[in-house]
Amino acid sequence: MMSNASEWFLGNGSEGGVGAAGAGVGDAAENASAADTEEALRWRRWASLAQDKAPLAVLLLLFSVATVFGNMLVILAVARERYLHTATNYFVTSLAVADCLVGLVVMPFSAVYEVMEHTWFFGADWCDVWRSLDVLFSTASILNLCVISLDRYWAITDPFTYPMRMSGRRSAALIAAVWVCSGAISFPAIAWWRAVRDQAVPAYKCPFTENLGYLIFSSTISFYLPLFVMVFTYYRIYRAAVIQTRSLKLGSKQVMVASGELGLTLRIHRGGGSHELPEPADLDELTGAADNGLGRHPSQRMGKGLNSKNFSLSRKLAKFAKEKKAAKTLGIVMGVFIVCWLPFFVVNLLSGFCLQCIWREELVSAVVTWLGWINSSMNPVIYACWSRDFRR
Repeated sequence: MMSNASEWFLGNGSEGGVGAAGAGVGDAAENASAADTEEALRWRRWASLAQDKAPLAVLLLLFSVATVFGNMLVILAVARERYLHTATNYFVTSLAVADCLVGLVVMPFSAVYEVMEHTWFFGADWCDVWRSLDVLFSTASILNLCVISLDRYWAITDPFTYPMRMSGRRSAALIAAVWVCSGAISFPAIAWWRAVRDQAVPAYKCPFTENLGYLIFSSTISFYLPLFVMVFTYYRIYRAAVIQTRSLKLGSKQVMVASGELGLTLRIHRGGGSHELPEPADLDELTGAADNGLGRHPSQRMGKGLNSKNFSLSRKLAKFAKEKKAAKTLGIVMGVFIVCWLPFFVVNLLSGFCLQCIWREELVSAVVTWLGWINSSMNPVIYACWSRDFRR
C-alpha cells in the first residue's frame, strides 16, 4: 500500500513538474514569437517609409553633397593658390572646414533620422556624439563668421596698418580660439546631458536636451552674442565706407608728375562694380576711363615717373576699393547667415520656455534646423558669385 501511494505521488508530481516546465517554455516561445513579429512589422514599416519618402531623402542628401563639394572647393582653392594666402582667406578656410564637416558628418545622419520619422538606428552613444558634433561644427561656423566680420572691420577702418596688425600668428590664434570655444560648448555637454537625464532614452530615439539653462547658454554663445558683434561691426563698416567713399567722390584726384605739373587725374567711377586701381608700374598703360576706372586728359602725357607720394595715393585708392568689395561680399554672407539661423535659435529658445506653443513642433524644428545647415552650403556659393579672387 505504501508502495502504491509512493508510485501515485511520484507519478502525479512528475507530471505536474513537466506540465509547469512545458508551460514556461511555451510562454517564452510565445513572447519570443511576439517580439519577432513586432520587430518584423517595425522593419516592414521602415522599409515602406524609405520607399514613400525616397524623394525627400534624395533632396536632403543632395544638400549634404553640395555642402561638402562647395566647401571643399574653397579649401582647395586657398590651399593651392598663393594669392589667396591672406588672413581673411584663412578665416574663410576655417569657416569652410566647419561647413564641410556639417555636410559630411551632421547632415547625412539627420537625413536618415527625418526620413524615418525620428527613428534612430545608430545607438545611444553615437546619438550623444552626433548631437555634440552638430553643436561643435555649427557653432564653429557661426563664430568663424563673427571673426571674419571683425577682420573686415579692422581692415576697412584702418587698411594701412591692418597688414601689420593681422599677422599670421594672430590669425592662427583667432582660429584656434574659435574651435576651442566651440569645443567647450559641445563636448562637455555629453557628460552634462547624461547627468541630468531623469529617464532612459527610448529605443530608436535620439532626443536633444530640453534643459532651459543649457538652451539659453548655448544659444547666447553660439548665436546671439556673435550676431550682436556682426551687426555692430558691419554697421561701423558701412559708416566708414560711406564716409570714405564720399570723401573720394568730392572731386578728381590730380596726381603730379615729376616736373611738378598736374598731369594725371584719377577718378572713381560707379560702373558695374568696384574696380581696383592698378599698381604704379602699370599706370603708363592707361588709355582711358572705361577699363580701370581711371581717366587721363588726352592732351597731357605722363612723365617718366611719379613721385612716391602719388604712388602711395594710387595704392591707397586700390586698397580701399578692394577692402570695400570684400566687406560687401562678407556683408552678404552675414545677411544670409541671419536669414538661415535666426528662425532656428528663436524656435530653440521657445521650445525651452513653452514647447506646446510651437505648432507641429517636430516639423517646425526639422525645417528650421535644416534651414540653418543650408547656410553651410550657401557660403561657398556667395564666394563664387561675389569674390573675384575665388572665381579665378
